[in-house]
Amino acid sequence: MTTPFNFNYDYSECMVMKLGMAFPNKENPGKSKVLLTFEDALEYIKKIDNITQGITKIYYLVGWQYLGHDDKYPDFFEVNEALKREEDRTAYDSFKWLSDEAKKYHSVISVHINFNDAYDNAPSFNDFVKAGALIRKKNGKPHAIERYNGRKCYKTCHKGYYESGLFKRQFDRFVDTFPFIAETGTIHVDNFQCYKNYVPFVSIKEMQNARRKMIEYVKSKGIDITSEFTYKESENLPNRPIFGLPRDHFKSSPMDTVGLIPFSWWCYRMTDKELLDNSPQIYCGGEFSEKTLNNIFYGNMHGEDIVTKSNDNWVKDFIYRFATYQVPCHFLNTHKRLAINGKGNNKYCEFSDGIVSYAKGRRITQNGKIIKDGDTLFLPFVHKESTYIAYSKNGDCRDWSIFERDKTGADIYRITERGNEFLYSADITNGKISLKIEADTAYIVFLK
Repeated sequence: MTTPFNFNYDYSECMVMKLGMAFPNKENPGKSKVLLTFEDALEYIKKIDNITQGITKIYYLVGWQYLGHDDKYPDFFEVNEALKREEDRTAYDSFKWLSDEAKKYHSVISVHINFNDAYDNAPSFNDFVKAGALIRKKNGKPHAIERYNGRKCYKTCHKGYYESGLFKRQFDRFVDTFPFIAETGTIHVDNFQCYKNYVPFVSIKEMQNARRKMIEYVKSKGIDITSEFTYKESENLPNRPIFGLPRDHFKSSPMDTVGLIPFSWWCYRMTDKELLDNSPQIYCGGEFSEKTLNNIFYGNMHGEDIVTKSNDNWVKDFIYRFATYQVPCHFLNTHKRLAINGKGNNKYCEFSDGIVSYAKGRRITQNGKIIKDGDTLFLPFVHKESTYIAYSKNGDCRDWSIFERDKTGADIYRITERGNEFLYSADITNGKISLKIEADTAYIVFLK
């Protein structure tokens, strides 16, 4: 679907997740430390589809390439062989198999890649040196600003990368190599930060202009870019790490990629005015830099830290986060933000249709009636008509208001990773339904 802002998805109503697949094995150089194979990933995707009631999900795979996460960037042309299925000839075949199979479960499979980082073990590294496409220090030498997997991590100079033609060649090769990924219409580009180049000098503003051209070129191929941060660089941003990472953007700086990047994992340093002026349909994300804003607007849950083989309680943890974070986020995203009032923990946002979301107590009310009370809620499930999600972390028993006046009853189902389990039918009396919610349990309620 094409949105009014010319994105391929309305990210404000999708569930966007990363799945950690692999990273280079430090104890066994040349091998991968596998977190999930392609086959493992599909089993989780099936169960998550049951929990999330078939809403559209976009999965970006982390560590799908070479030996895993942060390996051999800025190249992204080979699939990690450690992730393949036994019955397939190559890992590429397994990757395409996962992409095809996931469609049956309302899921889009794409990639987590990086246009910023460059390692000297990348096959194309010398091409970047020759093209002047790496950030250089004042002494003229390429600048390894960070370090991952025991290797120096150099940074690409967006201006040199784009103007040399190297970016177009690299991305054209990616699209030609992975047409099934290009067809998804979305990729996640990790840390797309701008850095200063000192030799020759390139300002942050020039880097931002080049970044826009890079995004526009990707879009010319029919592909959206989602990314890691809300990019608000200024000329004062140094290349040296601040608190370990040179990514401390400035709240006073304007958002540089509005209308180009529709979704970021971290909505950093956004002002109240920016939150009101930019609807979730043009820009949304996973979490905010301020806890207060997370408690008002919620966001897109991070599933990567929950969906792991080491987490025996992943279903319980996933349902909790889905019900208390993703569901309210999608609900609020369908209503216009009207005003943000208060300060600190007393801040709240007024939405259309009489909805108010309070940071204090993580409460949401509609026309003065409580519909979310901390970790207990009874919220409209906006993906299906006349449907609600009920959940309580600690258990609850109370009457909830029904806003549909023509409904007299409801069917109650428990949400599980195996599918919905019918429990009972309930009456709606005087616009209210009485529910006893068990601890750590989510229900889907179909009005009738």
